[in-house]
Amino acid sequence: MKYLILISIFLITSSCAPFMESPFSDQLMRPDRNLNESSINSLGDPNADGKIRIAVFADPHQNYKDLDQIFYNINQTTDVDFIVGLGDFTNSGYNLEYDQFLTAYSFLNRAKFMVLGNHDAIGAGVDLFRKAFGYENYAFDTATHRFIFFSGNNWESPHDFKPAWLKETVTSSTKPVIIFSHEQLLDTERYKDDVIQVFSSIVADPKVQLALNGHNHVYKMVMEGTTPLLQVGRTQGSHWVLLEIQGSNLCINRMDTQEQDCRSLKSYP
Repeated sequence: MKYLILISIFLITSSCAPFMESPFSDQLMRPDRNLNESSINSLGDPNADGKIRIAVFADPHQNYKDLDQIFYNINQTTDVDFIVGLGDFTNSGYNLEYDQFLTAYSFLNRAKFMVLGNHDAIGAGVDLFRKAFGYENYAFDTATHRFIFFSGNNWESPHDFKPAWLKETVTSSTKPVIIFSHEQLLDTERYKDDVIQVFSSIVADPKVQLALNGHNHVYKMVMEGTTPLLQVGRTQGSHWVLLEIQGSNLCINRMDTQEQDCRSLKSYP
């Protein structure tokens, strides 16, 4: 055990990535703060031309070279209204991993929003996320939709896990709702009893048009009743998706395979 501890210390301290105080602290070298709120303030109306276009990526941890290429591809894609990352941009929630990701993230040239992943919530990860991005549960309204970003990390950060907040934020909306989370809301291995009942009622709500998640690293599209549940695969190769929402029509463009999946969304009201 002592030998393993010494090796771990050596690997950490010999890393070429710099860090503040220790990799386990809540200190960042980069000055980025409140990035999600800044993007909300700069967003404008994404539906100004009648179509909302959202670039979505997930789980870039361990594939940072691919992430750089995907960010370049997103920047080169015209008419993207905003970008969403579905979490797990770190392996262990270390500050040096946050700094590394923030450096890449800074090159995205659109409004951009992050979700807190389970890996990002390890150790001081929640504090680091709040410092760089702001609250882990947040939402904003546009002229046509409410977009909700939810932390589903009940195991990693139980004190910050707030199903009631998500329920209230959905219920209080007067517009169609789209939800972004790292874990799928209907993950019955992770969520039990009263929690899964709350999430089931949220997915069935007539206002919820679409719920997206990452976490499982595999692209998957399923219908839960009349609600599409889209799981975005991990950042690998050129995998990311471009959502196009026009009225009650959704088209999902897989950018790695160039496949398109178009569906009808619930109409509300």
